[in-house]
Amino acid sequence: MLPLQRTSIASRLTVQVLLFSTALAVVTTCVQLLLDYRQELRNIQSFFTSVGETSVRPLEESVWLLDDLQINLQLEGLTRRQDIVYAAVSMDGRIAWAKGAPATNGIPHTFPLVYTTGRGTEQIGELRVDASLTGVYRRLLRRVVILLSSNGVKTFLVAGFLLFLFRRSVAGRLTRLADYVQDIDISSGEPVPLVLDRPPGSEPDEMDRVAAALNGLGRSGARAFADLRRQEKQLRLFFDATNEAIFGVDADGRCTFVNRAGLDYLPAAGTETVVGLDLLSHWDERCGHSSLPSTPAGQIRATIRERQVLQADGLPFSRPDGTALHLSVRSYPVVEAGQCTGAVAFFADTSHRHRLEQEKQLLTEVIRQAPALILITDAEGVVEYVNTSFARVTGTDPAAIVGVKAFDSLPALHLEGHAQQIRTAIRSGVPWLGTLASDSDTGRRFALKIQIFPIRDRSGQLTHVVAMGRDITREQELTAHLQQAQKMELLGRMTASLAHEFGNPLLGIRFALRDVQQRPELAPDDRQLLQLAEEECDRMRTLIRDLQQFNRPSSGRKSACDLHRLLEEVLALHRTYLDRKRVEVTRAFSAQPIRLRAVEDQIRQVFVNLLLNASDALAVSEQGGRLTITTALWGGMAVVSFADNGPGIRPEDLGRVFEPFFTTKPMVEGTGLGLPVSYGIVLAH
Repeated sequence: MLPLQRTSIASRLTVQVLLFSTALAVVTTCVQLLLDYRQELRNIQSFFTSVGETSVRPLEESVWLLDDLQINLQLEGLTRRQDIVYAAVSMDGRIAWAKGAPATNGIPHTFPLVYTTGRGTEQIGELRVDASLTGVYRRLLRRVVILLSSNGVKTFLVAGFLLFLFRRSVAGRLTRLADYVQDIDISSGEPVPLVLDRPPGSEPDEMDRVAAALNGLGRSGARAFADLRRQEKQLRLFFDATNEAIFGVDADGRCTFVNRAGLDYLPAAGTETVVGLDLLSHWDERCGHSSLPSTPAGQIRATIRERQVLQADGLPFSRPDGTALHLSVRSYPVVEAGQCTGAVAFFADTSHRHRLEQEKQLLTEVIRQAPALILITDAEGVVEYVNTSFARVTGTDPAAIVGVKAFDSLPALHLEGHAQQIRTAIRSGVPWLGTLASDSDTGRRFALKIQIFPIRDRSGQLTHVVAMGRDITREQELTAHLQQAQKMELLGRMTASLAHEFGNPLLGIRFALRDVQQRPELAPDDRQLLQLAEEECDRMRTLIRDLQQFNRPSSGRKSACDLHRLLEEVLALHRTYLDRKRVEVTRAFSAQPIRLRAVEDQIRQVFVNLLLNASDALAVSEQGGRLTITTALWGGMAVVSFADNGPGIRPEDLGRVFEPFFTTKPMVEGTGLGLPVSYGIVLAH
């Protein structure tokens, strides 16, 4: 039998049974005492009633006769009764006869003594009888002792028997169940089933059902633990297989778990030594302490504090080996019973992606700011991107052409004429090279050297088409200028040779004509013909002089000169010529003097050529015209403008005005050398 312990169920049950039985015995005893007390009081009242019915009449006769002996005998008989301690007869308010002593805690009762005579009924005295409660209390006390003793004996007998039955049927089995549960270890496998001892042939009771339930719990717990360990192993394998570092921390920042990838972010140690490490403080030492989510530790603190899922990219981090990284950090709060007990953080190394994004941003800026013209379309030819240079050179608005097919959005380039060649080249996978020239939306004429090539993905599918161009407008202009200069150089050498070859024979012809003109016998018609021939010789001499001037080397010495003075000298020399042509000259000179370093005779020749060209153009009208000469300073350069109100230059002649010997005047009036010479002089300055 098991020893009785103060904390055992049996001891507590025994004490509870004893207390309940004692309380029940006390209550029943009190009830019984109350009933007995009331019965005693009823007995006293019954005695008083019997005294009034049997003893009062004889006592009235004795008192009427004043029989002392008989009265004393009757009073003594009353006091001998149980609980009666005093009996007295009083007459006229005074006690005449008395037996015993009055009760202090008793029950008094008075009876009137009345005697009937021939004259009627007359009260002759009063009988007082006192019943004491002392005897009643004594009898009740004896009954209390008897009742409590008998009930106590029964209570202890019943409690002992119950304790015996409980320890025999329940306590032993409960102890066996407790020992079995304490010895269960589900981590070592399914426990051995529990079998309780019971008498042979007895039916299973509640304790057997509890044992069966415990056996079922043991089996299911062992299976659940095995499943949990298997899932934990799978989860650990999954965590270790991922490239992301996974950390678990408690509310104080101490590590609760870490996967294999996470060890790279911690000092050289195993997983067992890392668990319990204050990760947040360790990372603060490496990355700087921060309560704001600008570092990994700061973000995890914010997650625990605010109980919110947070994510940030590009957070700086330094590995223990000093390698600088950029991390993408996701942190999740762990909330249990309404309290945040920690957080789970995922670290992803985005340094490579960060570098790629920087390179992408750099390439984007390179493409956007590159001087080359770049246009990108999708496989269908819809424009997706144009860089700044393309928009600037072509004068297009990127927002207006993005989303529109290139052939439709750039009509100024006249791509339709090359569409078939471009499509064929793209299908063949080779670049298309070509030159496109057109006018931009701003009216500026431009020329582009274009290379169009396809972009394919890894499967060989066409994804985009890129057009890269170079603005060759200035290059073509320089080429044209070079060609013009070469023409001028060749023309100069040719004119020098022609002037030399024609000059001497022409001089001889002119002298011969003058000699013939001086003969007196010359007829008037012949003289007129000779005069005409001499004029033609003069025209030829002028042409030869212009040719010599075209190639004649100037002094080449630049000196400081006043621009306005040069213009005034040219106008003064040609005042008569301008008046004859009815040309009104308006001077719109700059208010401030303009001084420049130039070869004076060359600049003067430029002004003369421009002045004569303008005057000849205005001479077409008989009313003459108006010539406005304007000077100004612009960008550190002197600007001189000759503007007239004449018919102007025809558009088809604009491209040829600087070609030597090209003239719009009658052949007898112009040589076509004025503007080419002026162009060469200005270009040289």
